[in-house]
Amino acid sequence: MPQRYSVLQIALHWLMAVAIAAAWLLGQAIEEAPRGAKGLAEGQHALIGLLVLALVVPRVLARLRGVPPYPDTMPAWERRLAHAGHGILYLLMIAIPVLGLIGITTGGRPVTLPILGTVPVLFPVRWLHGAAAEAHEVLANLLLPVLTLHVLATLWHSAVRRDGVLGRMIPIGRP
Repeated sequence: MPQRYSVLQIALHWLMAVAIAAAWLLGQAIEEAPRGAKGLAEGQHALIGLLVLALVVPRVLARLRGVPPYPDTMPAWERRLAHAGHGILYLLMIAIPVLGLIGITTGGRPVTLPILGTVPVLFPVRWLHGAAAEAHEVLANLLLPVLTLHVLATLWHSAVRRDGVLGRMIPIGRP
């Protein structure tokens, strides 16, 4: 029987999946929001982005201490590909919120985060704000195909390889 992830790893995985989806959807809603609602949507988006950033640290630590996301029976080339894919995901989960934070702190106006309060403009540098905001958006949109490949690889392992990869991340039916 394949090793399973710890409850902490499973919780972090799915919490981050929901947070990333919510942040992305809110990011899309900001562009479509009426003028009066933009500030609230931006604050919610930024708060969820900070949650993603905060969850990356325990997620990386849990990953380093826990079982790998792939079975020992997987060929070396697939393990390297899975390792690279996860590395790209972790890089994006760090870079996207950091760039968003840089965009907020270098922008033209403060952003109010629900619960936490207002994040002031610390370094009003127009070119840096623009570059960070653009990179934030590009990387957030790059995350979609990367996550799609992640999900497709998991489904392939479940349906074709039947090697227990999906079973490691499903919280139901755990012994």
